Amino acid sequence: MQRMQTIYDREAIRVLAVEHGLDGIFSPRVTQKMELRCYEDGEAICSVGDHIDGLFVLVEGKLKIQTLLPNGKSMLVRFAKPMALIGDVELLHQYPVKNQVNSVGHSLLLVAGRKLLLRELEENAALLRFLVGELSHKLYTLGQTSALNLLYPVENRFASYLLSLFADNSGAQRVEEIRTSSLIETAELLGTSYRHLNRIVRRFIDEGMIARKRGRLSVLDEAKLSELANGNLYE
Repeated sequence: MQRMQTIYDREAIRVLAVEHGLDGIFSPRVTQKMELRCYEDGEAICSVGDHIDGLFVLVEGKLKIQTLLPNGKSMLVRFAKPMALIGDVELLHQYPVKNQVNSVGHSLLLVAGRKLLLRELEENAALLRFLVGELSHKLYTLGQTSALNLLYPVENRFASYLLSLFADNSGAQRVEEIRTSSLIETAELLGTSYRHLNRIVRRFIDEGMIARKRGRLSVLDEAKLSELANGNLYE
């Protein structure tokens, strides 16, 4: 069973904070009390209804964020990459979590406690700008992904999903592949049926955009996928 691990290494935390510029956003009293948490592929960072007592800063890896629909199904919201924040929306009023957040592959997150941050907000303009910037990005991408989910055909959404999933922090193709056994979950996230998505997968394979080998899909032609995605990514 997968389980989050807390890494008790103050030097590693300090180095990560400096590498990502967090020492210029948070005061030393916050960075010195941050936790470093490690999550493995598919592991939940938070689930719908949770109350999280802190702010999570993604410093390595990627997160998949999905929302729960009234019919019980899930829909993809976006993929988050460093320096994404989890818990910023809920920070001030301790709202219950509205989205499911899972690690895609191996992820590292720095965590700062809520009480400490509330004191910090009273005198730290850099932190306020950082939080406002992240909230603005979330509002913008929410509108973009909502339009993508509602207005674009499934083949365009699947191309956007593949590009978002396989893109690393520098925009290059990731090594990871998608297991074909997870296509049922992918179909649900994209708001379609498994049968329809499987037809699109076969067409993408026939057109040389992706390959299927040993139960996994991998990207072959990123340019064709980018054309189908039309600049829209789940990010």
